[in-house]
Amino acid sequence: MVIQTQPAVEMSKQTLSGEPSIHQVWAVVSKALEQKIAGRDFRSWIIPLQVLSANDDRVIFAAPSAFSRDWIEENLFADICDLWQAIDPLNRDLALQVGSQNQAITSDHTDDEAVSDVVFEPVYSAEKYRFDNFVVGSSNEVAWAVAKQAARGPQERFNPLFVHGSYGLGKTHLLRAIAHAARLHAPTKRVLYLTAEEFVQKFVSSLRGAQAFDFKKNVRSLDLLLIDDMHFLAGKAATQDEFLHTLCSLIENGAQVVLSADRSPGEIASLDERLRSRLGGGLVCRIAPAGFELRRKILDQRLSEMADEFENLQVPDAVLQFLAEKISSSPRELLGALHMVVSGTTLIGRATTLEVAEDILSDVVRATRIRVSVADIQKGTASWFGLSKDDLLSRRKTRNIVRPRQIAMYLAKQLTSCSLPMIGQRFDGRDHTTVIHAVKTISRLMAADPSFADEVEGLRRTLTKLQS
Repeated sequence: MVIQTQPAVEMSKQTLSGEPSIHQVWAVVSKALEQKIAGRDFRSWIIPLQVLSANDDRVIFAAPSAFSRDWIEENLFADICDLWQAIDPLNRDLALQVGSQNQAITSDHTDDEAVSDVVFEPVYSAEKYRFDNFVVGSSNEVAWAVAKQAARGPQERFNPLFVHGSYGLGKTHLLRAIAHAARLHAPTKRVLYLTAEEFVQKFVSSLRGAQAFDFKKNVRSLDLLLIDDMHFLAGKAATQDEFLHTLCSLIENGAQVVLSADRSPGEIASLDERLRSRLGGGLVCRIAPAGFELRRKILDQRLSEMADEFENLQVPDAVLQFLAEKISSSPRELLGALHMVVSGTTLIGRATTLEVAEDILSDVVRATRIRVSVADIQKGTASWFGLSKDDLLSRRKTRNIVRPRQIAMYLAKQLTSCSLPMIGQRFDGRDHTTVIHAVKTISRLMAADPSFADEVEGLRRTLTKLQS
């Protein structure tokens, strides 16, 4: 989906005057989007978005679900950023995360105004993330069992607990389940769940607001700290140093720390060696890709849950077998495929047959046959342009390195299911806005220069041929 933003930008500048508030800017951006995309898409994806928090550097929006967040990031986020930054007087970056509407801010106060009061309010909003609805199989049973132990109280044998695995395998579910169970077991326990990006934001806000002492005091007095997506700290030296001291203080005070990332501590680039050693000194637990039996159990459970949502819901066993066999990349994408089938059949009164399911998922199944990782793309792109992988990931800005790096980011967006922030992290901890810029730059150059487009397509064919 491509949105022509320039007319909307001009309209936005004319609509707003003075120094507009966050909500005024969002209202105008929303209006521009409503005029440019289908009404159904606008109602499904844009209306549910809420401003979650804001400061002088960044505005964070809350999407109602991970599926919604990922779809918006892949299809609309770059255009939303362009519209926003064209009229926001502070030219703030935008970020998108999962959150509920009751967490959204209703006025334009910033994080700096209430660091000590608001930042450390525990997050338990996701009642659906529990241990009893986490589908267990051989690939995740160890992580599930250890997580249940961590929820009961500090476990000296594995503190910190570090859970890692690829996207969509259930890491966030486990961390939120730990928070939920710990709160039920001991209601007075101080429990905090944050993404690593949120931790960085709160830390930076505390420094700018001269509230660093309050930040440290509040975090280090917790009984249970859970940090998701630890790979986001890669390359952020000051935040890593603060987190290391926080981690040591919590463990020494008898608190439990649980962390997650998309790779093990030893595989996270630009990570302080002291922090890497401390993380490896606890229990490092991997969640492996789900096998066929687990995928089928996940489908059965979700179908049971959906029975309350849809009348006369019937998905034949042959369709479930087809889904479990063909969609093996992650449980998240597996459930997305199930939702596509149900939306394309039950919602419109169409029979759910194997033939219909195969037709609905033809593009999805075709894409899953070609498995290209970000690492494959980096290696292949470096080789194609006669560079080393270290050159490609470096901070050097010479043209012979910048352009291949942008091409690699573009291909990672096209050939993998990784979100923009995930791609940025794989390129030595770069921000997702860098990836957005790279994708738009390469798209523009390909449209303007056929020979450049041929070169990029040649590299794409080489990468997919190696993996097919």
